[in-house]
Order: sequence, then C-alpha cells, then structure tokens
Amino acid sequence: MKRLFALCAMLAIAILGYWAWQGVRAPVNNSSPTVTIAVSLTPLAAPIIIAKKQGFFAGHGVNVSLLPVHGGVKSFNTLMAGDADLATVSETVAMFNSFQRDDFNILASFVESNNDVKLWSLTLPIHQSLDVLANARIGVVQSSASEFFLDLMLNLNGLSELPIRKAYYSPDQLPGALLRGEVDAISIWEPYGYQVMQEAQQRVSQFNSKGLHNLSFLLASRSPLNIHQHQRMRQVIAGLNDAIDYIHLHPDESKTVVADYLSMPDDQLAWLWQDYLFRLSLSDALLLSLKNQAMWAREAGLVAGTEPGFRRLLNPGPLTEATHKASLLK
Repeated sequence: MKRLFALCAMLAIAILGYWAWQGVRAPVNNSSPTVTIAVSLTPLAAPIIIAKKQGFFAGHGVNVSLLPVHGGVKSFNTLMAGDADLATVSETVAMFNSFQRDDFNILASFVESNNDVKLWSLTLPIHQSLDVLANARIGVVQSSASEFFLDLMLNLNGLSELPIRKAYYSPDQLPGALLRGEVDAISIWEPYGYQVMQEAQQRVSQFNSKGLHNLSFLLASRSPLNIHQHQRMRQVIAGLNDAIDYIHLHPDESKTVVADYLSMPDDQLAWLWQDYLFRLSLSDALLLSLKNQAMWAREAGLVAGTEPGFRRLLNPGPLTEATHKASLLK
C-alpha cells in the first residue's frame, strides 16, 4: 500500500509539474505561415487575386499577403530584394534576368494570352502598316515583354532594320507619355492600352497583332527552396489550382472580384478577359519561348554571354505535388 501511495503521489506531482510548465512556457504559434506575393496590377493576375479573396490559399493552410506592383520587372526586383517570397513575371523578364543570375526558379505558368501586349499610336496609322514607324520615338518598358513585342512585330513584318528610337518608361508612365506627345507610339500590356483608349481625345490607332505572340504569366521564387518553403509553394499553387477551377465555373463572379481589386470598370475587364487562357502548366513550350527570346536578346545586343540553361530554372516539384493531390481529392 505504501508503495502504491508513493507511486500515486509521484504521478500527481508529475502531472502538477507538467501543468505548471504548460502555463509558463511560450504559447505555440498555430498561425498559418505567411507568404508575400509581389503581384503585377494586371488582370493576368486574376488567379492570385481570386485565390486570396475567395480564401483558397487559406483553405490550403497558407496565409498569403499580396504586394501590388507595376509590371514584372518591378515584381522580380521586389522578389530578389527579399521583400516578397513569390513574384508574377512574364517569360521575357525571366529570360533577361537568367543572363545575370541563377538564384531564382519558375514554379508555374498560370495564365496565357495571345493579345495582351499591343502597339498603340495617336498620330501614326499603325493599323494600316508598321512602315509609318520609321524614325518614330517608341515608348517601351526595358527588358520586358513590352520591348520584346515591339522588336518581334517589326521582325515579323520584315522591318527589323527600320530606324526607330526607343524611349524607356515604367509601365504606368507609358499612357501619359503617349497622351502628352512625348512618344509617337507605345508597346504595352493591358490594362494600360485600354486606359489610352479611354483618355485619348482623338482616334487611337492599334496594330492588329492578335495571335502573333503568346505571353505566359509566371510564378517565380528565389532558390534554392528548403523543405518548409517547398511546402508553402505547394500550398500556394494548390490555392491557384482552386482559383482557376473557380474562374472556369464562375466567370462572372470572378470578373467582379478582379475588377474590384484592380479598381477597373466591369466593361473594361470584360473586354480583356476574352483573351485569357487560365491554366497551370510548366511545359516545353515555355522552354522554347525562353530560348527564342534569348536568341532575340543576344542578336539585338541586349544581353551578353552564353545562353543560360533554362531547364534548370524550372522547378516543377510544387506544381506536380499540388495538382496531383488536388486530382486525388476530386
């Protein structure tokens, strides 16, 4: 009996001691990990906006904070400065930076468009021919899809030797530069072209380039990823997968969410939305696009050195895991 009593007393002391330790130890942090995404202010970012606003990220156990920026160049620089964990970039921005560094990954493409970047002018009839751009001053965003698109359109029309003058601006400055007459034309993605159409006091001329260039909008991260970062990237992509499903099932509701976030009129977004293909991928088509753009950049003297190994930039792990697990749940 004495031995039993002693054992019970020791057990009671142990339990009391455990409770006391529980009361004084630091509380467990049960909050979801936070991931900051630098997001370009464009409807191309719709899946990210919807995943945040509709709670799809949270549903996969990750807390996402959106950091709005103007354009993929700014988005990428924000990522590499350590102010964001992920960034939205075009393949052109990824290509240019791959010549300078290899400490970033492309995790997924989540939307494509064959009519997002366009050429606009108020004084030149570019809707008839691009020959009128001879000696023109053309506003572009340096080292971006804007600059690539301009040169691509000239090459496709046999005008690669046409004398032009490029003027470099940030994306949000280009509409104003055209409207004030600082440049004769601009090469820019949406929604900035639509902004020109709404604010111009005269007829706006646009070169019909639909279908001539396919732009991919990518999700990029710093590399290498540790095991915890890899898991959070997988959770983010799983949220994007849900958002893309939602876009396909509820297009009107999706446009309302995106228009509200971007402070964009509904009719403007509807005009742009028809050109977007929302899907998750990381394919050889993207590799081919990176290689073709690298060839252009080298021939144009915009980059130096040997072509990077673009395949090593692709990190398909989080995408493969996220979409595989999602398919198992359906």
